[in-house]
Amino acid sequence: MSEPVKDPLRELFRRELDAFAAEATQTDSMVSPGRIEALSGLAKLIEARDSLRPKPRNWWAALVLFSTLGVVSLLLFARVRETDIELDILLAQVSFSLAKAQALTAAIDLSALGISGLQNIQLPPSSGESPSVNTNLSDSAPAVSLTASSAGERHGTVTLAPLSLQADTRLILGPADVANQYRLSMNATNLLLHAAVYGPVNVGLAGSPARALDFATPKQVTFRGGSEEVNLDLSFRTILRSPIAPQLQVRDIAFSRVDQFLDSEQALVKRLSTILSGTLSFESLGGQELRLRPGEGLQFEHSQGEIRSLEFATDHVRLKFHARVRGMKTGTGEGQRSIMPTYLEWLKARHGLSLLWVTSLYIFGLVAGTLRWFGVRV
Repeated sequence: MSEPVKDPLRELFRRELDAFAAEATQTDSMVSPGRIEALSGLAKLIEARDSLRPKPRNWWAALVLFSTLGVVSLLLFARVRETDIELDILLAQVSFSLAKAQALTAAIDLSALGISGLQNIQLPPSSGESPSVNTNLSDSAPAVSLTASSAGERHGTVTLAPLSLQADTRLILGPADVANQYRLSMNATNLLLHAAVYGPVNVGLAGSPARALDFATPKQVTFRGGSEEVNLDLSFRTILRSPIAPQLQVRDIAFSRVDQFLDSEQALVKRLSTILSGTLSFESLGGQELRLRPGEGLQFEHSQGEIRSLEFATDHVRLKFHARVRGMKTGTGEGQRSIMPTYLEWLKARHGLSLLWVTSLYIFGLVAGTLRWFGVRV
């Protein structure tokens, strides 16, 4: 094993110090002033040389510094996987899937009811008619309309029975182009629907003239959907504020529609936002709000929650919705950006005081470590 390299200056200082000690122990001799001066000069020379040498770096401090910078960067840019939100928005159209089997509406009184996508309809007999007629529509007219009319002082009524739908049924709801009319689309197969008719009612099948019928007593009309989407056109005498049942459990809600534009060469498909205005509240950030502008896109990778109310107005619906969402983005196309809260925002809202103390201590330690790294004593 090789011996460590000796320091010549320190060796010379040690020899001079030994000589000085030997002279000092002799009681009959005096210590030479020149030797004292030589020792002092050697000590100053060694101290000056050592001060000019580069000092070893504390790499542990650097490692801690870069590690904490990595953690801070993660808090600043990494986003939480899921968050709770509250929406209060006006929409031209909304679509969602039912999270479980539940009642969508109670009985609804209508001025007219139109249904398309049917396979079969069973009409009751009116006054003076033969027994009920079972009409197969699969090879003829897939749509039917029931319109309340008047005969003298008698006024007819059309009432849609409560709609109870299965889990995973996909629904699309929005105002139609006709005043006081809304379209409700459902993708359920073999859907069974009922409506009650009373008094003068016009019954129309697509492709044939409407028939004026008069029901002396309330009668039931039965509709059965096929394998395609069933569309209901609901026309109201006066707009009901909220015909949809409250507290609906839904998932995968969406605020967009697909428009097709045809030209001479091809069909262009474009997805448009149906948001007219509204507010998005971040429940996990203490109710922090984000204003939504008309036409602003809002998408979720997944959403599961509760429609607290769905109110009808003349040209829009108002939705109040609470949910837990994942992958929330705003904008369209290349302009899309995530608006999921960052971990730093989440910590600030939930543990603001603790985050303040930790940040203060971190900044103090960062400054002190930097100064020590450059050799400044603190």
